[in-house]
Parts: sequence; C-alpha cells; structure tokens
Amino acid sequence: MTDFLKDNALGPIYKQVYIWMKKKMVSGEWNAGDQIPPEVVLSADLKVSRHTIRKALELLMNEGYLFRQPGKGTFVNQKKSNYELSYLTSFTEQMKALNRIPSSKIIDIKNNVVPDRQLKEKLALSEYERLIKIYRLRLADNEPMSLEEVYMNNKLAPDLHKKDLGCQSLYTILEEDYQLTIDRGDMILGAAAANQHQAELLNVREDSPLVYMECLTYLHHQRPAFLTFARYPYDRYIFSLNLTRNNS
Repeated sequence: MTDFLKDNALGPIYKQVYIWMKKKMVSGEWNAGDQIPPEVVLSADLKVSRHTIRKALELLMNEGYLFRQPGKGTFVNQKKSNYELSYLTSFTEQMKALNRIPSSKIIDIKNNVVPDRQLKEKLALSEYERLIKIYRLRLADNEPMSLEEVYMNNKLAPDLHKKDLGCQSLYTILEEDYQLTIDRGDMILGAAAANQHQAELLNVREDSPLVYMECLTYLHHQRPAFLTFARYPYDRYIFSLNLTRNNS
C-alpha cells in the first residue's frame, strides 16, 4: 500500500511523483545509499505509467538526489552541502555548520613558485615575489567534496608549507598563527568537466560536470591574500545566495 494519491488539480502527474519521492528522501524514509524500488514496481504501486516514473526520476537525478548504477539500479545520493555565498567562510566552517567532519588530503605543496602573468596580476606581485602552492582534496565524513588549489605570496605567511594543512583550516592558520585579518573575497562560478585525474580523486566519472570556482581573497587593508581555484561535484553542493532588490 502506498501513500501516493494522484490529484489532477496539482499539475502533471510526473511532478506529483517527483514531489512524493523527494519527500521520501527529505524525511529520511529513503536514506543516502538506499536503493529505491525499480521502475516497474513504482509504476505498479503508484498506478502510473513507467514513462511518468522515468520523467520523475530524471528530475531527481538532475538535481542530484538520485544516481543510477548501470546493472544495479537507482540509489539515493548523499545529502547536498549548502555553500552560502552571502559571506566568506572556510570549507572547515561550512562542514562543521552541517555537523560533518572536515578533513583534507594533501596532494601537493610547493614553495617559491614562480607566478605566471595571471597570478602576478591578480595577487599584485612584484617582479621577484614568489608563491606557495597548496593542492588539497577536501573531504567531509571521508567523502570527497572538492579539489582546491591555493596560491599565496609566501612573504605573507613564511613557512606556511610546514603547517598542518591536512588537518587545519587555512583561514584559522592565517588568522591565528600569522595574525592576518581576512576581509572579503571576489568569487567567480562556472562549469567544467572532470578530467581523469580529478575524476579519480573526487570519485566521479571522467567528464562528469563540476562546479568551478575562482575566489580572490583580500586582507583588511585590501591587499590580495590568496587565490583559490576549486572544483566541486555538481551533485554534492547547493550554492545559495541572498539577494536584495536595487530600488535606486
């Protein structure tokens, strides 16, 4: 017996099925990792066509609530993490706010990196200033969440490469160990496809869609502090922003 009731006044049937399934996941009745019933079973139980079921499933997969494993079935995805764009927060702060355990895997750290023209301009570097490069895989509850590549003038934080960047937040290290006051960030969002290296680290398929982020972070006196390039699996994040109306 199902609790699904069709009502033509509520719009297209596939949208009603979509809402019904979504409630199952939001309420926790269907948990992350659970396999949902096959299309033929859902069609029989809900008394709708398989085409209707398929359209509802497609919507939920596009939104990242479900994923399909060929030959196995359709499964509930991990709950998406919310990336609030209204204020600047570290990855560690975001995950702790969601009661998830943040961690990092260091892929590469290099000191005295010679900047290219783009990095030199964005970070306002002189001819002979050099960078530290930090390349990390960010995880929450041991699930890969993002790949993060950070470039920073090594004069701002000498010996930063010797700090425990696998366990500590970069923001915390800069603010507490180096007494740097982080003020704001200018962010750009876009889309990219995962290459083989990124796909292996993020546990996604090659060419899977990623959210691409570039963020230039400034200190309180408006000096550029560091530049971050990050890539996020599209189905593990919701990016949200509060907007006000410009009535001028």
